[in-house]
Amino acid sequence: MYTVGDKAQGDVPLRDSVSSGQVQLDPTAGEELRKQLQTQLDKVDSWLERANNSIARPAPLGANPVGAAMRDKFTQRAEGEPGSFVSVMTAYRTVLEQTKNSIVTAIANFTRLDEDQQAELKKIMNG
Repeated sequence: MYTVGDKAQGDVPLRDSVSSGQVQLDPTAGEELRKQLQTQLDKVDSWLERANNSIARPAPLGANPVGAAMRDKFTQRAEGEPGSFVSVMTAYRTVLEQTKNSIVTAIANFTRLDEDQQAELKKIMNG
């Protein structure tokens, strides 16, 4: 998760800063950002689906020991290793999802703060 803060105070995960209400985001700007993140999430989902249907599919290298070993090696590199396409895209998707969730929460923080301030102003004006 991305962090905010400085070296003296120590970095704080963005999720914690947003959850605590320290980060707010204007709904108009936030909604545009949320849409862009969702578009990217949809692309990653498409890439992962294609990867599972093609890249990670065992290659037809023959029914012999060498062909089987090569097929297993290619499949492992496509989907099983920490640096494989599927692993990297899955981690990327997780970060996108976390960021999108933080954006939604930051918009809610802004809206809640705005509503609280409106209510306080009404009290002052009517009181």
